[in-house]
Amino acid sequence: MDSITLPPPNSCAESSVPVIVHDDANSLSSPLVDPHFRRSHSSPSIFTDFCAPSSSAIDLQPIARPPPTALSFMKLAAGGVVLYVSVGVAVYAARHKSFEGRTTGSPVVDGLYFTIVSLCTIGYGDLVPGTRAAKLFACAFVLVGFGFIDVVLGGLLAHALDWQEEALLAAVDAGGRRALGRALFLVDVRKRRMRVRIKVALALAVVVACIAFGAAAARALEGLCWVDSFYLAVASVTTVGYGDYAFGTVKGRLFASVWLPVSTLAVARAFLYLTEMRVEKRNRRVAEWVLSRRMTAGDVMAADLDNDGSISKSEFVIYKLKEMGKISEKDVTLICNQFDKLDAGKVGKITLSDLKGTHL
Repeated sequence: MDSITLPPPNSCAESSVPVIVHDDANSLSSPLVDPHFRRSHSSPSIFTDFCAPSSSAIDLQPIARPPPTALSFMKLAAGGVVLYVSVGVAVYAARHKSFEGRTTGSPVVDGLYFTIVSLCTIGYGDLVPGTRAAKLFACAFVLVGFGFIDVVLGGLLAHALDWQEEALLAAVDAGGRRALGRALFLVDVRKRRMRVRIKVALALAVVVACIAFGAAAARALEGLCWVDSFYLAVASVTTVGYGDYAFGTVKGRLFASVWLPVSTLAVARAFLYLTEMRVEKRNRRVAEWVLSRRMTAGDVMAADLDNDGSISKSEFVIYKLKEMGKISEKDVTLICNQFDKLDAGKVGKITLSDLKGTHL
C-alpha cells in the first residue's frame, strides 16, 4: 500500500488512526507508527491524531496575531484631546485677566484659540500669559501638548489612514482582476499596502488644499488681502507663526481652532511620507547591491552559523538579510534561542511531540 487516506476530523471513529511520520528506519521504531504501512512521498512529514480529544492536542491552525486595538486607541485619543482642550479653556476662562494680547471679548473663544495654538506649537504671540502663575501654567501646558500632539493626535491620524488603506485593499480584493488592474498604480498588492509615492502625492495634495482653504478663510473672516492670507496660512500650517498676522475675530479663531490641528498634522504626515519614500529607495539600492556582489571566502565564513565549513540555503538567506539590514544578529540569536527551547530532544528538529505542553 502506497499511502493512507485519513478520515475527515468530523467523521472519526472512537479509535484513532496512526499516521506515518517519516519514511525511514527510525520512524518504524516509533510506537505510533504501524510497521505494515509506509508513507507516500506526497503525504505530510508531520502527524497528529485527528480524532483523540485531548487537552494537550496540538492546534493545527497557526496562532493569529492579536486583534488591532485601533478603535480603543481612537476612543482614548479622542478622550485625551477633549480633556486637554477642556482644561485649557477652563483655566483661561477662569484666569483670562492673567493673559495679555488681542482678545475678542469672549473668554471661551479666546481660551479655545489659545489652547489650540499651544497644542499645535504655533505661537503667534497675539495672546500670551502675563503673570507668573499664567506663565508657569503655560510652560506645563505647552510641554504636555508638545508630546500630546505627536503621540495622540499623530497616532489618531495614523490609525485613520491605515483604515483607509485597508478599505482600499479590501475593495481591490473584492473587485477581482479588473479592479486590480486599475489599482496597480495605487496599491502594491504583493506588500499589501499603498505605494509610498501615492501616499506622498495624496499628502501633498491635502497640504495644498489646507493652505488654500486657510487662505480663503483668512481673507473672508479676517479681511486680509490674498497675499497676506496666503502668508498667514503657510506660516500657520508649517507651525512657524511669525506673529505679525494672526486670527483676531471670533469667527476667525473658531475656524482656526478646527483648521490648525488638521492642517499641521497633514503637513507633518506629508514630510513623514517623504522620509519614508527616501528610506525605501535607499533600502532598494542596498538590496540590489547585496544581491549583485560576489560572494567571498570571508562571506562564507561569516555566513557559516554551524561552523561546518559550508553554508546551507537557510544560512545564505539569513546572511543576505543581515547584510540588507532587515534583521540583526540579535534577532537571529533570539530566534535560535526559542528554537533551542522547543527542540526538547536536541536533535536540530522540532516535532509535534516537542510542542505538546509548550506555550511559547
